[in-house]
Amino acid sequence: MKFVTVAVAALASVAAAWPYERECKPATYRCERSLRAWDVCNTSGQWVYAGNCPHGTKCKMNQQNHSPYCLPHHHDLYPEEEFEI
Repeated sequence: MKFVTVAVAALASVAAAWPYERECKPATYRCERSLRAWDVCNTSGQWVYAGNCPHGTKCKMNQQNHSPYCLPHHHDLYPEEEFEI
């Protein structure tokens, strides 16, 4: 019984001291603030660069599938309501 108590206490102290905090949910995307690129959340829960939008386009998120798209600055392909800036 003592071993279990010591093991649980040791694991709890390690978990409390663990500096890792997730910024995001792995395998999710976001447009960068500049709207010229997008990021992906890696398996560690950190945002990492994923790609650039071509010249003349901007990154917009599709709310239905939560994926980033590079669309022309002045587009009429989709209503604005479907995309988050």
